[in-house]
Amino acid sequence: MTELRGRYRIVNDTFLREKAARKNDPRHKFYETMLASKTYDEYLAQVGRTEVNVATFKTGPINGRMEILYARRSGWIADA
Repeated sequence: MTELRGRYRIVNDTFLREKAARKNDPRHKFYETMLASKTYDEYLAQVGRTEVNVATFKTGPINGRMEILYARRSGWIADA
C-alpha cells in the first residue's frame, strides 16, 4: 500500500480548480479538499472513506485515497 504522509504541493493549480468546479462530477469534492489541504493526512481526514460512483468508472466506487493517488500519478500534485 502506498504511504501518504507529509505535505504535498499543487503542481497544476488550474487543472485542479477546473476539476473542483465540475459540480456535476461527484469527484469535485475530492478536488476541492485537495486544493484546501496542505498535507495528505489533512486531506484524508476530511474525505475519510467517502466513496462516489462515476458512470465512466465501471469497476466500482471511487474513494478519496484513490483520487489523490491518481492526482499524484498524473502530476497534478507532488510530495513537498
